[in-house]
Amino acid sequence: MNQRIEYALASEFGPSSEIIDLKKFASEAIALSHSVQNLQADQVSIAQECSVADIQSSLTSVWNSPMLSAYLYRSHDIAIASLHGSTSRLAKTRKKSAVASELYKELEDVQRLRANLDSIPLASWKLMSDAALFTRPPRNADYNTLTAIKTSDTDMDAPSDGIDSQVLITFTSHFKVQWRSSVLSKSSQHILMASQTLGDLFEVMPCVSNECPEELLEHGKVVGYKETNGMHGSSGCVIVINGLAYGDGLNEEDYADKLIQHLKITKSTSAIKKARTTIHDTPLSSVSLQINVPYWLLHQGNCEHFIVIDQIRLKHSKDPVTGYPLTLYQAPASLDLCQACTRIPAVWSIVGDVRLEASPCLLCGPCWQSMGEPTNEDEEVLVLPLPKYKLW
Repeated sequence: MNQRIEYALASEFGPSSEIIDLKKFASEAIALSHSVQNLQADQVSIAQECSVADIQSSLTSVWNSPMLSAYLYRSHDIAIASLHGSTSRLAKTRKKSAVASELYKELEDVQRLRANLDSIPLASWKLMSDAALFTRPPRNADYNTLTAIKTSDTDMDAPSDGIDSQVLITFTSHFKVQWRSSVLSKSSQHILMASQTLGDLFEVMPCVSNECPEELLEHGKVVGYKETNGMHGSSGCVIVINGLAYGDGLNEEDYADKLIQHLKITKSTSAIKKARTTIHDTPLSSVSLQINVPYWLLHQGNCEHFIVIDQIRLKHSKDPVTGYPLTLYQAPASLDLCQACTRIPAVWSIVGDVRLEASPCLLCGPCWQSMGEPTNEDEEVLVLPLPKYKLW
């Protein structure tokens, strides 16, 4: 697949759903779930039809064997490497993998497993050569830094009573990549209750723009920065949904007012109007929402996000009772390498040092330590600590 088409498809959303009234959806879905629960006979028949008990023992025995499971992992990696090596785009920049023709001595159990897999009559069981047109190497957005569902660490839990608290909404946040403004990349995914507000969604969204360290001022001049160990709250935002701009309400003239003023100055034909309520006073249940429709969010000056609803459903008995908003996915942060050694991620941003080729210049700890402090006292050098990240 052409790389330009591939990026364009990854930045498209849809097809969009009809406008969903969450309160109506909740009442109708709860009534439907009660009627379905009464059909015990149908549930038993469906469970028997979808049961995999006949193959569960064989699957468990294979995956519990380190030798057989390693063979399956290795066979899958060989197939994927062959597909990646056969694509025209990758063949120009990478050498073809020769692992597919590698011979090795198989044990009897492995030979028996391979024979059983080869005897499966399903035509789509194995990856065909045509699958190379629909495969790609993993990207940064394909990895999840979370090893478990992350609950909210702030007091944002909505009351458990009420029909709104029975509806869960899955949001995905996207941002523009630095090297091409028309390409979007997934940054995080969250689950909120319909009784929670747009402000709860904004507060739980991670963003590197919120990691800028606080300035240290003396006589109105920046003399340094405070080291930050994580994300702090944003100064405000505006969310545009269905032509209404919901501001933060932190000041008399918030982000929504500034957006409307900007549209008037630029004589834009957009019909965006300011909403009567702010993000912290707007429950999700009071907003008409659509699935697979991107909603625009602006904060920290010019940092843009696009929020997309992936799913609207009722709360299941196995869902967490508290801790909402939940974070299901968080993309790993892209770390800049040291500009001196180009091997280790940078931890310092050096501003105003004439010994360096650029200002600011990103350096790792060992490189900055080996340079030592500036010898010229007249130089005003600022050392800015870069944000620290951790896996959850």
